[in-house]
Amino acid sequence: MSTSPARIIRISTLVAGRYPNLVFVEIETADGLVGLGETYFGAEAVTAYIHETVAPYLLSQDARDIPRHWAALYNYWGRSGIGAEARGASAIDLALWDLAGKRQGIPLYESLGGASRHDIAAYNTCGGPEYGRARSVPGDRLFGDAVAGRAYEDLWAFQHEPEQLAASLLEMGFQAMKIWPFDEIADETAGTWINTRQMQRGLEPFRRIRDAFGDRMDIALELHGRWSLPGALAIARAVEPFGPMWIEDPIRMDSVDVLAEFVRGTAIPTVASENLGSPFPYRELLERAGVGIIMADPSWVGGVTPSRKIADLAALHLRPFTPHDCTGPVTLAVGVHLCLNASNAFVQEMVRAYYFGWYGELVDGLPVFESGRLRPADRPGHGAVLRDEVRTWEDTRARVSEVGA
Repeated sequence: MSTSPARIIRISTLVAGRYPNLVFVEIETADGLVGLGETYFGAEAVTAYIHETVAPYLLSQDARDIPRHWAALYNYWGRSGIGAEARGASAIDLALWDLAGKRQGIPLYESLGGASRHDIAAYNTCGGPEYGRARSVPGDRLFGDAVAGRAYEDLWAFQHEPEQLAASLLEMGFQAMKIWPFDEIADETAGTWINTRQMQRGLEPFRRIRDAFGDRMDIALELHGRWSLPGALAIARAVEPFGPMWIEDPIRMDSVDVLAEFVRGTAIPTVASENLGSPFPYRELLERAGVGIIMADPSWVGGVTPSRKIADLAALHLRPFTPHDCTGPVTLAVGVHLCLNASNAFVQEMVRAYYFGWYGELVDGLPVFESGRLRPADRPGHGAVLRDEVRTWEDTRARVSEVGA
């Protein structure tokens, strides 16, 4: 049992009912420092896992022993998908790295070894303020038809007013955006196939943005792993003339060999994958599937510890690295630090509807956005700190495990 000031004495979880998919984790040490982590989706299951499984192991341990704690928790989830164990362990690891920076008085990117750059380009994922907020499976539709008066309703806009959306993003300094106009078609066909009329419907936002702005705006295509191989290849070949920045998760990540067939079938770089809950499958994505760009979500893949390894692995294969964030403010903050550290990072995802909306309701210390680029807040650790008022909301549920309880 550790007797140092870094001994972990308390682990707290917090879920705000108005944001039911998001769970925050705070780890407090004997010297009074608190590290903040988070993960997204399955909040109640994650909360139970942390207090029933993680807390008995982690309480009274030394918070500085991050590699040892990551390895111990990894034994609970192994190579499986993004279940409660992977999410919970991710949140714990984020909080431990935040503590490490606070203890040293340095930002996270310095804890990782220093900076490769001073800031990072951002692209806007075109979800609206309500996107992914419901407790059910994260949505790709608006919740209700009323969009008038809501700022940054980008999900509706890319489907109905893509030119105006691109103009707004360019005015803010964004040079890239991500859209998913084929998802509703996947609903219609279960992703098995796409006919000519449906294809033209899905291509319409690309056509209109290119007609209005030429190559001033890069457009990434998200397919959310919802297509069969023939359907995904048909979409890739049809969208190639519009020069998309990438195609993300064209099929499920269940078969490396099938993914490799997709990669060989298109000239567009393939991005994979936010949907991996462990660092180890990335080796196969690089060595067997040959994906062009590596993406990882720090709050799903196991935290900072594996995210850094994934970025390094991608660099060894001469592939760019980009962190995912369509989840929460801590994940965005951590992603920006990873991008500053990793020499092969080239862009950071953000959702402007979140950043200029509910992210600020939950935390102080968000990364600084300026002219389409992000840089970390000038604070130790990852910078994000839970706002005190969140703890007092009527719909906030907190749970605590502590030494001696």
